Amino acid sequence: MQVDENMLIARILDGRVRDYGYFLERYGDEVLALVSRIVPRQADAEDIVQDVFVKAYDKLATFNRQAGFSTWLFRIAYNAAISWTRKQKLSYVAIDERVVVDDAVVDDALSADTEERIERLEAAIEKLKPDEKMLITLFYFDDKRQSEIAYIMGIDEGNVSMKLHRIRKKLYLLMEGRINERR
Repeated sequence: MQVDENMLIARILDGRVRDYGYFLERYGDEVLALVSRIVPRQADAEDIVQDVFVKAYDKLATFNRQAGFSTWLFRIAYNAAISWTRKQKLSYVAIDERVVVDDAVVDDALSADTEERIERLEAAIEKLKPDEKMLITLFYFDDKRQSEIAYIMGIDEGNVSMKLHRIRKKLYLLMEGRINERR
């Protein structure tokens, strides 16, 4: 059954707060999956998800329907997870942007077709900064359009393309052991 989320939001804003449970049921697992990609400990991720749904409820009147409800909710979740990581002062890898790598070589390396390559790719993804990991997973694993990613992450669409290119290069260098972890 198709639910008109905009109508549901209007009903919630008119006082039918129990209807908010629909959004918890519908998007809870997706929001947890999104936050878990950034926040390493499951318990912390679950706490953040609870905060996200409370914040979304509190800000429901500001939802302007510019994006779909799920995209708006994912943006709140992304911002909450990134804020959490900033407070933790975790360390991540950085690359020298002057390193030149042929795009065809990167494409070949990232098309993980063996178990070993998949493991190396997954290990490399874990070393990315939270915003880089989020961008890669939204684009490649969640099949989000660049416009949706731009909205969720609060950047413009052109920046999404440029960042995807840089992150792919970084993943390649990580998989090949050509960069080291720094703060």
